[in-house]
Amino acid sequence: MVRRKADARSIDSSRTARSDKSRTDVVVDRRKIQKAHILKEIRYFRKSVKLLIPKLPFARIVKEIMTDLFPRSDVRRVQESALEALQEATEAYLVQFFEDCVLLSQHGKRVTLQIQDMILMRRLRGRDDIINK
Repeated sequence: MVRRKADARSIDSSRTARSDKSRTDVVVDRRKIQKAHILKEIRYFRKSVKLLIPKLPFARIVKEIMTDLFPRSDVRRVQESALEALQEATEAYLVQFFEDCVLLSQHGKRVTLQIQDMILMRRLRGRDDIINK
């Protein structure tokens, strides 16, 4: 028997039709994947003890602030241990500040942290807080 093109197409189309019927499409919500990834990242950073801000950009900012505050002084170098201590204190302050701001947003029955939470947090901490000086 001789095959013809029409027969070959009908065989191929019947195979693809069967495979399309047996194939199931899974719809994945991208927001759930993104939320899971964010939560995984949060758990990772909670377990880690390393510094979150890169050292070199932080050192540049510290040196820039030093030259702005003390333009006449010839201090151009900072010890690595002093920078590390300053960075640890800075990160601890920022983490505490954001934790308090999140508590304020939860008190407002919101999930999203807004700028008004940060402004209120600064006011609640008072004038003695380092950020308000």
